[in-house]
Amino acid sequence: MSRKTFLAMALPLALPLALTSCGGGSNSDTATGSLAVRLVDAPVDDASSVVVTVAGVSLNYEGAGWVDYNFDSPRSVDLLTLQGGESLPLFPQAEVAAGSYRIRLNLHSDGDMATNEHYLVASADSGEHALTIPSGFETGLKLNSSVVVPANGSASYTIDFDVRRSVVMRGNNENNNGYALKPVLRLIDNTQADVISAVINDTDPSLFSSNCSDNDPLTHNVVYIFEGDVTPDDYGSGGAQAVTTAPVTFDEQSGEYRYTSAPLLYGEYTIALTCNADLEDVEADDELNFKLVSSVTVGASETAQVVAEEQ
Repeated sequence: MSRKTFLAMALPLALPLALTSCGGGSNSDTATGSLAVRLVDAPVDDASSVVVTVAGVSLNYEGAGWVDYNFDSPRSVDLLTLQGGESLPLFPQAEVAAGSYRIRLNLHSDGDMATNEHYLVASADSGEHALTIPSGFETGLKLNSSVVVPANGSASYTIDFDVRRSVVMRGNNENNNGYALKPVLRLIDNTQADVISAVINDTDPSLFSSNCSDNDPLTHNVVYIFEGDVTPDDYGSGGAQAVTTAPVTFDEQSGEYRYTSAPLLYGEYTIALTCNADLEDVEADDELNFKLVSSVTVGASETAQVVAEEQ
């Protein structure tokens, strides 16, 4: 059993821009604070683009009703570009009443069926495949948890849009009836979170070229990130489920494989590498062949070197 090494560094998050308009019924007698929300993405294989048109967000202050904070004009964004530390600020700058808010992401639809505002471009072709979004336009994409804005302070949150689990093919490869977007969203308080920015030392030349889904060492390499000390498993299985995933990219100058995760709440995590990510079916039990498994503490102030065993 050969041994490899993950080098992981927990990095502080850069704060996005804060809001510009008041919402939730704040007034001159109400304590206020600043709130910022940005959008990132977890990767998906077999797609070169996953484009959605974002209108903005809505906030519901202490159950008082929804208030929209939409862009001046809707923004089309390829979710697959929001990886490796890239993000989309969802507001410009604003102040809101201090307190608790429910939040939802608003997708845009102008009703013009001739233009795809939400679509996927598969890696095997260059055509656009429309994404159907059940009820997404009417109700927005609601987050399960709330954001809290402190009085005379600031709050910063990230919405992790997990595209790997959100895009579902209707039918199968032989009978593809199109794609549906069933969003899986994760809300992270940036003040209690860090990203993992890591290097995978390829001491074994076969690490990214053997027992993989193809012969190209630069494709389908993804790390799955699990809460706690667990045995990694794929989505759709009865085992541990990853909270997020991150693509592994090759740095030509250094000759190293690297990844940067979405923000993760402070705590212990299990990191697992696979070069078979394109075989993942989130609704079925797959064998992804996790090659490396290691543990890392998010929130540590120093670089953590973890020796991992090849499975």
